[in-house]
Amino acid sequence: MVAAPTSSVINIIHQCGANGVNSMIIHTAGFGECGDRGKKLEKTLMETARHHGIHVLGPNCLGLIRPDIGLDTTFLNTQAPKGKLALVSQSGALCTAIMDWARPHKMGFSTVVSLGNASDIDFGDILDYLAVDSKTDAILLYVEGIHDSRSFMSGLRIAANSKPVIVLKVGRHQKAVEAASTHTGAMLGSDQIFDAALERAGAVRAMTFGQLFAAAEILSTNRRVNGNNLAIVTNGGGPGILATDRAIDLGVKLPSLQPETIATLDRELPPFWSHNNPVDILGDAPPERYGKALTAVLEDKNVDGVLTLLSPQAMSKPDQVAVEVINAWKKKNKKKPVLSCWMGDSQVHNAREAFSANRLPTFVTPERAIEAFAYLSRYQLNQRMLLQTPGSLSDSRPPDAEGARLIIEAALSEGRNMLSDTESKAILSAFHIRCTPTLMTRTPTEALVAAESVGFPVVMKICSAQISHKSDVHGVKNNILSALDVRSAFKALMDDTHRAMPDAMIDGITVEPVASTSDTRELMVGVKHDDIFGPVIAFGAGGTMAEVLHDSAVALPPPQPSAGKPPDKQDPGIQTPGAVPPHASHQEGGGRECHTADI
Repeated sequence: MVAAPTSSVINIIHQCGANGVNSMIIHTAGFGECGDRGKKLEKTLMETARHHGIHVLGPNCLGLIRPDIGLDTTFLNTQAPKGKLALVSQSGALCTAIMDWARPHKMGFSTVVSLGNASDIDFGDILDYLAVDSKTDAILLYVEGIHDSRSFMSGLRIAANSKPVIVLKVGRHQKAVEAASTHTGAMLGSDQIFDAALERAGAVRAMTFGQLFAAAEILSTNRRVNGNNLAIVTNGGGPGILATDRAIDLGVKLPSLQPETIATLDRELPPFWSHNNPVDILGDAPPERYGKALTAVLEDKNVDGVLTLLSPQAMSKPDQVAVEVINAWKKKNKKKPVLSCWMGDSQVHNAREAFSANRLPTFVTPERAIEAFAYLSRYQLNQRMLLQTPGSLSDSRPPDAEGARLIIEAALSEGRNMLSDTESKAILSAFHIRCTPTLMTRTPTEALVAAESVGFPVVMKICSAQISHKSDVHGVKNNILSALDVRSAFKALMDDTHRAMPDAMIDGITVEPVASTSDTRELMVGVKHDDIFGPVIAFGAGGTMAEVLHDSAVALPPPQPSAGKPPDKQDPGIQTPGAVPPHASHQEGGGRECHTADI
């Protein structure tokens, strides 16, 4: 462990290496997070460590804690309680806050690791360990930036395959990105792409520090859920509405109760109960009424979990109600998670203690409880995503990857970053993707011949390397029905384009038949090489309103199956940044991209 002035760290590494030390925790700051001079110093630090065969945690880190063996290398002023939850963080301050919060909430840890600048040991290394660690049931990550995406994704996939992983990533907005960069010197990617990476790996994301606590609360109880259907039992309409609103925000479903459940509740509850979900058992509800309502709801096949709410009123007995809830859960269906939210403070303190002692997650607000259930259901959904692999191709013919590569290389050699319609469709055809034939024409007569060849009705489009959005210059004419219309459309396209972009070089006008399939939709499919995570797919609404509607989804491609073996660092389902996938051309000159035209 090194806690010494920055100027002396390199010499200490030399001395440790000479005496057979092979692992170091460097607490000292003043390296990569401190500008160019610090980055150079950190580079020297790592070169020295590698020369001596030393692995480094840090620099600029709090250290690590392993409570079960009494190991604490940090300078925290509170002791981490033993438990089954692991915390891996790029922020020492966040570790400090969680440790202070954990003890009164009876939440314990198997491992706490502060990565600091993560110049050597990083998320991937720690996740590889935690994935097979019998002391760890769930993992929390605080991420400011990713240094090694291949290692991160590989470790994340392996860990999330066996236990829940919740990630709090900061830097969703540009100012936060700048702050994170000065903090750890890490490179951040698109926030939407990061979400897609977590989904592909089987992890889930917390959006705020408070939500991370909610996730920690629910995960530390080792609860799991089989679906996204939540029932709410409450003694007040207001708390039920708060919970319902947040459930709708997060996509948590509040299912209708089965008729037999309604019949049971009709027998056990006063006639004025809500007869719906949320189950409002009225403000005068005694403890026994809570127990009967919870028992009935837990037996409902439409319900995957239950949130019990209590607002302390004059006739309420919070402590006794808590006992009834705990007993009902234990007797009936411990496989379904039961969450509690006893609102208030002094009157409900003992009840919360009872819930925590019995490993039932308890929350201060209805919204926080709903967020916790959403993590459980999202984890279950992402586990299904984790198992996805590409299906077999319907066309057994091998794609002509070399032909596609040559088309892209030819465009790049001409200094272009966009393919023409004909080039785009030639590449699609090389991979046996069906598309309408497109003919290039340079005169009205050629356009007429092309239209007669493909058959009316046709679509005519301007073709220019300088024009990416043809509709912006009125460069598209749809549903042309006759030869006379072809000639007038040709002239109109040329005139409109010259007026809108007089300096554009026009290659000609393309002619293609109108697609005649039924139930057609305008779609956009895009592929981008992200600097951090490699290939990323975007899919959504196409056409002229695509950029206005923003109706699209982003995802990482599923990993290739590896003969039934679990994913490892040789098969993370991503491309190493800078690597070129087998079917893409090598790109030079500052990461230029070649985009296909809209389909």
